[in-house]
Amino acid sequence: MPLFHNPAPRPPRPLLGRPEPQELLAARLPWLLGGMLLWAILILGRLVWLQGVEHRRYAQRALQQHTEKITIEPIRGELRDRRNESLAISLRTESLFANPPAFYPDYAVKGDERVWGEPDRKRAAEVAARIAPILEVPRAKLQEKLLQRKPFVWIERQLNPAKAAAIRERKIEGLDFLAESRREYPRGSLACQVIGFTNIDGLGQLGIERSYQDQLAGKPGELVAPRDAKGRLLILQENYARTPVNGSTLQLTLDSTIQHIVEEALLEGVRLSRPATAYAVVVDPNTGEILAMAGTPTFNPNQVLPRKFMVTPEAELSPAEREELKREKERQKAARKVHPVEDAYEPGSTMKIFTAAIALEERKVRLGEKIDCLGGRWTFSSKLTIHDTHRHGVLSFEEVMWQSSNVGAAKIGMRLPPEDHFRYLRAFGFGEPTGLNFPGETAGRLPSLDSWSGVTQPTFCYGYGLSTSPLQILMAGCVLANGGRLMQPMLVKRVYNDQGTLLREFKPVVRREKVISEETASMMRETLKGVITQGTAKKAKLEGGVEAFGKTGTARKIINGAYDPKRHYASFLGFFPADRPQYGMLFMLDDPAGDVTGGDVAAPLFKKIGDGILRYRQSLQNPDPAADLKLSLRDWPASESDEAAIRVERGRVPDLAGLTLKAAIQRVVMVGGLPQVVGQPGSRAARVSGQVPEAGTALKEGGVVKIKVDG
Repeated sequence: MPLFHNPAPRPPRPLLGRPEPQELLAARLPWLLGGMLLWAILILGRLVWLQGVEHRRYAQRALQQHTEKITIEPIRGELRDRRNESLAISLRTESLFANPPAFYPDYAVKGDERVWGEPDRKRAAEVAARIAPILEVPRAKLQEKLLQRKPFVWIERQLNPAKAAAIRERKIEGLDFLAESRREYPRGSLACQVIGFTNIDGLGQLGIERSYQDQLAGKPGELVAPRDAKGRLLILQENYARTPVNGSTLQLTLDSTIQHIVEEALLEGVRLSRPATAYAVVVDPNTGEILAMAGTPTFNPNQVLPRKFMVTPEAELSPAEREELKREKERQKAARKVHPVEDAYEPGSTMKIFTAAIALEERKVRLGEKIDCLGGRWTFSSKLTIHDTHRHGVLSFEEVMWQSSNVGAAKIGMRLPPEDHFRYLRAFGFGEPTGLNFPGETAGRLPSLDSWSGVTQPTFCYGYGLSTSPLQILMAGCVLANGGRLMQPMLVKRVYNDQGTLLREFKPVVRREKVISEETASMMRETLKGVITQGTAKKAKLEGGVEAFGKTGTARKIINGAYDPKRHYASFLGFFPADRPQYGMLFMLDDPAGDVTGGDVAAPLFKKIGDGILRYRQSLQNPDPAADLKLSLRDWPASESDEAAIRVERGRVPDLAGLTLKAAIQRVVMVGGLPQVVGQPGSRAARVSGQVPEAGTALKEGGVVKIKVDG
């Protein structure tokens, strides 16, 4: 018998209520297949979502992690005078920036985050040491900028060509350049309050530069700059996502020569009379075109602030530098004010001509009529006694104007119904802006009729109780000069694109067609000739027998709520030639020293300027107004390396002999000088006939180089 016995296997005993495995698989298989199908559908749906719907977003995120968008500013449009002489130009320049990731060895982009790691301070210090002497800034400040945890940092904007070339030669990794433009004013301080200036970012801060910011600025472009594996920006011209559109060029109504004549006369007036300020406006009374507008003191728009304040953000200045900047801004505040537009004052005797014109128009007075001036003293009421500076008896209507009698003017004006008087003053433009659309323009003050007291109307008659701007009263005076029309003053004649194509031409605007009749205007012109020949403005008489007409004004200033007899405004409103007026002028001296009148100090300025304009007219060649407009910003070289550029030596006055005005200005600017044009060129193609200083002379940064040109 075998030791081991293997009995036959027994059949398995089925468990109570449990199915067989085959049965179980068959029952679960549909569920397993359904789950797998559902999972596959979910995965496929997610892929479709990511590739189809979310693709753009994730692609954009990835692009942002490896690119930078950099705004490219357009070239600002030029400002030119009525004879196309450049008053403001934009020159291409280069600005230095840093790529801080280049100074962080472990810099990386992970997801949405920039991982900077620890900086390479040694290398940053070495780079700062190499460029600090060139830029003339402290090493520590440079190193701080290089290590800022930003993808893009400006080091210095608008570098001069010599500095840019010196840095470029060193081929420093982590530094690069972007092309920008720099605003230059070839005539220096000429018409500075009218033209204005721009800040480092090209935004107009004053005058025309501010009023016409949108037209001058153009439209910025956009550069998409990729980064390499080390995070360095690659600035490539072909990466423009949007090409910049250069700004428009504005041709102004200003005449640079007349502007210069006016400014020289004002300086003489300041020297002789020592007023707080002096200002003047010259217009064409037939069109409203402003030919000159100036005030004292002035400023140089090429150096509105010291350069360190122009290139360094205020937040980066030290406390001491911030205090210095504050003082500098306060000092220049007065120089930037456009007094003829912004100031409101009681006009005094210049208002008498409008009282007289209204009375003539309404037939309340006639030429030659006798007016009893009561010995220069009229007690109008218990609240008002009107005085003259001299004891006048009976004067004719004309003599009331010639001798500037307050009593006579009040007697004439009080013949008018108050409602008519008010209506005419409104029609002459008082109490409302002139329409010049200039920053800070005042409307003056003309009290409403329902607020008039018993002394309002008589004081209006000789220029008290209301206020006007110098420009307002000048435009009102133009009504007498042009036969009865109130014109809107204008400063811009034409707008061109950077290709020289005319975009818009501004026509003279008549605000009111008939303020007074031509007959009344003619009578007033004839009457006011006598103010110069026989009256208070004998010092305004022009040379060469040229007739003019006008009116002096002397108004006491209100000091601490009361009229001060020793402090006043002295003014003169005048027009010439008297038979067909082409020039209208208003001169104002604010608080001249001594007991002087408008006839003493303002009338001589009219003569000086008028004589200068007459001499200028005799030599004027009247060039084609469309000449040289094709010479636009695109013609200026982008940098010193361009083929069109002229090679110059930094720190030396260049040789300008025989160059066009355009080329001469460019050459002076490139060596760091400040060009000033002497003469009256017909266009920028005019040739240089002389220069001061002579070629080769040492030239400091910002030094003036006078360029003499012949038309």
